[in-house]
Amino acid sequence: MQIRPLDLHDDQSMSDAYFIECAANQKVRPGWVPLSQNARILGWRADDGWRNHLIGAWDGSALLGFAAGMNAVDTPETTWVFAWVAPKYQKTGIGSALVRSVEATCLNSTTRFLSSAYRPSAAEMEQLIQRFSQPLGYVLATTETVVELDMRAIQLPETYEVNGYDISTYVNGVPDRFRSQVGQIKGLVDAEAPNGELGWAESPVSPEEYASEIELCIAQGHTVFESIAVDAHGNVAAWICLLADDETNRPALIEGTLVVTAHRGRALGRAIKIACLNEAGGRNNVQKVRTSSDDENVWMRSINTKLGFLPVETEVVIQKQRVHL
Repeated sequence: MQIRPLDLHDDQSMSDAYFIECAANQKVRPGWVPLSQNARILGWRADDGWRNHLIGAWDGSALLGFAAGMNAVDTPETTWVFAWVAPKYQKTGIGSALVRSVEATCLNSTTRFLSSAYRPSAAEMEQLIQRFSQPLGYVLATTETVVELDMRAIQLPETYEVNGYDISTYVNGVPDRFRSQVGQIKGLVDAEAPNGELGWAESPVSPEEYASEIELCIAQGHTVFESIAVDAHGNVAAWICLLADDETNRPALIEGTLVVTAHRGRALGRAIKIACLNEAGGRNNVQKVRTSSDDENVWMRSINTKLGFLPVETEVVIQKQRVHL
């Protein structure tokens, strides 16, 4: 077996990696539906503020598995590490070797490594952590629960207004006049929500970055639904984003929700979520919607439960401090 970089611009290598990722995920996540091949590879290759460094494990010209080291431009101290191995080669040490290789070739600015994983149950997640993550030196940072809404089985409340606010929903981008404020809110989503030991900082998105994100989503075959609440002074008080996949039967994903601190306590989170779900269901015939929130985020979990979301998976984020030799 050889471990060497995987060329992001080599179509065959990326196709092989795509099918390995799909097979590895489908083995441990029953019912998981992948992005289309084109959409996934576009994501890897996109100039979107992330450095994606892929390393493969090879037997001659056959790819057995691969790992990714990912750094965002605004958080160069954090490297996300993920590994996927073809099912018949799992439990042979390939995944561990790939993770160590990514760690050894990461950016010098890296001070910690992060990773995340999904499993159908807490028991299966514990097995993964004990067997794979802990021997590599990773410890638990936080846990999240993935919930799903079957829109065929429930009757959503009607979209409603909140006194003093204008609630509106936009498809494939909010108007230019709101983009700076929405970008600021997007940068607060992870920082202000409970996040265990992760300690996220604010990471605002510029209007130019926002436009690029929308362009990439459309190129990947998504429709982007965003609902916002605007107060009487024209300030965006709350925001939510949902991605509906136009090319596959993947559940739509809620990418983020936030109510600005000064506007909390007015049920704006529930109002914009209902508005966004109703618009997506009406325009794209979205049948299922998934979202996740930190297990300590009791406010968002309460809203989701009352709307009919049910748990389907557990997610963990694990971390490891880098040791400079």
